[in-house]
Amino acid sequence: MRRGLPLFAAVIAIAAAICPPAWAADGAFAHDETTGKYGFSWNETSPRAAEDTALKGCASPQCKVVFRTGAHECGAIAMNDNGKVWGGAKRPTKDAAQLAALENCQKRTGRQCNLRGAECNR
Repeated sequence: MRRGLPLFAAVIAIAAAICPPAWAADGAFAHDETTGKYGFSWNETSPRAAEDTALKGCASPQCKVVFRTGAHECGAIAMNDNGKVWGGAKRPTKDAAQLAALENCQKRTGRQCNLRGAECNR
């Protein structure tokens, strides 16, 4: 009986390391207006973790967090062709967030925008 205990503990430790906690519910979107780079995160354990992950994904020292999402919120970001003009939105559903992000971007640029990312938090 005791021989299986270390194996069980190892499986639990691995699962905890690769699966986000059930309470993970923060996201963020980051953008660099100079280069057009962007990054986003979802289902992070805290607002700070969400911001850090989005900034890391953006991979530019000039990236700034441009908006955040919370529990049960979906976020989306759309940009023009060079990525320097963006529009973002958070809504209760992914489809609604995507549509609003495209509309917000097109209001700013007056031209067609492309969806670059969208995700939903638990």
